[in-house]
Amino acid sequence: MKNIGIVSNLRRFEKGDVATDLIDFLVQKGCVPFVENEMGEKFGLMQYAKGDESVYRDTDMIIVLGGDGTILNAIMKNAKYETPFLGINFGHLGFLTDVDSSEIKKSVTAVLNGKYRIERRMNLDAFIKGKNQDEPFTALNEFNVSMGGIVDTALYVNDEYIDNFFGDGMIVSTPTGSTAYNLAAGGPILKSDAEVVAITPICPHMLYARSIVIGAHDIVRIRITSYTGDSVMLVGDGKNLCKMDVGDEAVISKSTYYTNIIKTNSLGFYDVLRNKMFGKGGR
Repeated sequence: MKNIGIVSNLRRFEKGDVATDLIDFLVQKGCVPFVENEMGEKFGLMQYAKGDESVYRDTDMIIVLGGDGTILNAIMKNAKYETPFLGINFGHLGFLTDVDSSEIKKSVTAVLNGKYRIERRMNLDAFIKGKNQDEPFTALNEFNVSMGGIVDTALYVNDEYIDNFFGDGMIVSTPTGSTAYNLAAGGPILKSDAEVVAITPICPHMLYARSIVIGAHDIVRIRITSYTGDSVMLVGDGKNLCKMDVGDEAVISKSTYYTNIIKTNSLGFYDVLRNKMFGKGGR
């Protein structure tokens, strides 16, 4: 790998020491670092700023310094390029990261030496029916339809009516996102390479409402029937994407693009689950 993008959580780092040290290390290894313009300006690294899109389009790998939120933000920008990510955890849980901050150089060296594997993760696409979108929104974790008040949503899968759900909204989650908002809302944990999608009501005012697990190629429609607050939003991976009104429908389906996550450690899905969620190491 020659061209290496570096993306950082700029709010977490007041100084550019970590990024500068990593760039020096990469240059010594014969690599060409790329950084986004804002990062270059903040840390005095403009000689490596080649345009924000170029960080994703023209690199062989992207190293992300931060937590899962930083990775998710970068993934939205990278969706159509599918450039592999190497996540270095400076955050909390770090489900999408490879190693903790103390092992940056060890992990990068392993990748440069070809000692790594790539996990391909399914993304979801979404668009609002009837609204002109140049291209669909893409998310790795989930899309949700929600608001500050109560919303009544009609749920369809492959044009088959499921039911109306009265509550705080609805989550449509990938296996990767099943341990995020979906889990917090009482949804199931899905193995990261499973070809399924979870639909989970958010705080439903219905005793029988439970999550539904469907096939990855099924198409979900969520229509807004009514709501009590100011507005309803389509949210993707924590970002407000589009305002919705009564009668609007969010159409959500498996994306043609995948997210490629680089792993240099030997931990499997259940190892990560045990360590991150249950707080227990291996025996």
